[in-house]
Amino acid sequence: MQMSLRTNPYCGGIMGFGTYVALGIAALVTACASQSDYIAPTYVSPSSFEHMTCRQIGEEAKRVARNEAVADQAGKTAYATEIGLLKGTMEALEQVSIEKNCNIQFEHG
Repeated sequence: MQMSLRTNPYCGGIMGFGTYVALGIAALVTACASQSDYIAPTYVSPSSFEHMTCRQIGEEAKRVARNEAVADQAGKTAYATEIGLLKGTMEALEQVSIEKNCNIQFEHG
C-alpha cells in the first residue's frame, strides 16, 4: 500500500518537529548575536584620531561600524574582545568628532 504525504499522519509530525528545530536554532543565533549589547567598550585613546580630518573620522567610523556588525553577527564569545575594542574605537572617534565640531552621525548598535 502506498501512502501519500498528505494522508500519512507521521509526515506532518516530523515536518512539524523540523520546523520547531529550525525556529529553535534561529532563536539561539539571534540570542547570541544580540549579546554584544552587553559587551563593554574597551578604552581607546582619542589622541589616536586627533590628526584626522572630519571626513577621515567619518570614513573610519563607517569602517568600524561595519566591522562591529560582522563581529556581532558571528555571535561568538571569542569575538567579545574584538567587539569591545571596536566599541571603544567608536567612542574615541565620536569624542574627537565632537572636539573638532564635525557634523557626523554615529550609529550606536
